[in-house]
Amino acid sequence: MAAVRVPKEPLVAVMGTTGTGKSDLAIDLALRYNGEIINADAMQMYRGLPVITNQISTEEQRGIPHHLLAKIDPLEPTWTNGLFAREANKLIRDIRSRGKLPIVVGGTHYYIQSLLFVGNLVESSSKESDDTTYRLEEENTTQFPILNTPTNVMLERLRQVDPSMADRWHPDDRRKIRRSLEIYLTTGKRASDIYAEQQQAKDASAPKRGPWESLVFWVYTEPEVLKERLNKRVSKMGEAGLMDEARGLHNRLLQRADQGEAIERTRGIWQSIGYKQMELFLEGEKRGESQQSLEKLKETGLEEMRSATRQYAKYQLRWIRHKSIPAFREHDAMDLLYLLDSTDVQKFSHNVLEPAAEICGRFLEGKELAKPAKLSTTAREVLASFETSETSSKPMFKVKLCEACNMSLPTEDQWIKHINGRRHRRVLHKKNHTALVPIETETPC
Repeated sequence: MAAVRVPKEPLVAVMGTTGTGKSDLAIDLALRYNGEIINADAMQMYRGLPVITNQISTEEQRGIPHHLLAKIDPLEPTWTNGLFAREANKLIRDIRSRGKLPIVVGGTHYYIQSLLFVGNLVESSSKESDDTTYRLEEENTTQFPILNTPTNVMLERLRQVDPSMADRWHPDDRRKIRRSLEIYLTTGKRASDIYAEQQQAKDASAPKRGPWESLVFWVYTEPEVLKERLNKRVSKMGEAGLMDEARGLHNRLLQRADQGEAIERTRGIWQSIGYKQMELFLEGEKRGESQQSLEKLKETGLEEMRSATRQYAKYQLRWIRHKSIPAFREHDAMDLLYLLDSTDVQKFSHNVLEPAAEICGRFLEGKELAKPAKLSTTAREVLASFETSETSSKPMFKVKLCEACNMSLPTEDQWIKHINGRRHRRVLHKKNHTALVPIETETPC
């Protein structure tokens, strides 16, 4: 049983992959326990795009205040986890000051982790003031022109100043490479050193850490069922105004381009599922293509959306496995992480709402809580499989470059598959056949 103690500063968080019913649970808890909701989904922070970002409607909110929802303009950059944590913590204090329960819900799990585990995610600088929203990219680019150079140039510079961070990133991952180099240029400290310092600080403060006062619900749907559910959701988006929102975004982009303004499209709303996949259709409209051609482009875009949405759900699940679960274990908080099975939508109330309400009520009253694994068969099996994962304890795999094939492989699995593949062996055979000295390469597994 979890410790019996009335939490002085309770926080309830609801996480899980897209399409599992997180928002429905958060609203139900808010209605029962006088709560207010803080959105922790990066894309849902953009306003004017309720369909593309899958925002909950005003009617569905049922009068519950929702914070950080539809808050920023689509042309603004995505908030960093540090900015989110600062703003969300202000809201949490304000909600508590009014005698209400703060409930954080969303699928951007690094946002949630930045609230649950202080110092868990690295920030560019500890010297940023509370009223800093985000560092203006134009300012940094002007001061450090290298941040606007090709990715390979930035990577080479990063290898010189912080080789440890350079080895972490795929050579084509411009955003992470740029961010690591930006940290060094703007703070004078290597990002790898900041990671190490934060880890040391966490280790040093561990004995002083106060009682855990956060209750976390993980809403989970079996992958095959979720796959079909997400496919249907995309089809509904196509009928509910998706094209109008994508068209409006595209027109804003063209207007800015006509004004000579460059838009950073490797981040923010431009990477949302719904705009990227429909861009070819929108360009076809501008060119005046036939209706038949446009219908084909639209259906292709919708199918790409279905695939991207399924992949995003897999990414969210990997994050929980590799990041969230290890963090809960590190903080001895697994007893307050409850998995709720939302696979059967007909039993959503019985399997999700009712057990969550009972657990939340006992948590707020300081009563004994049942072990999470006893909640259901699914909870026991999934938590057991995730908790025993050894992935987090494996040494970090460094991006490897196959010079023979001129390919970068970002994961160990891809590297092993590549060096055992026919293409790699053919290239080696051909080069060894024509080379004066045999080419040395890693031995295939």
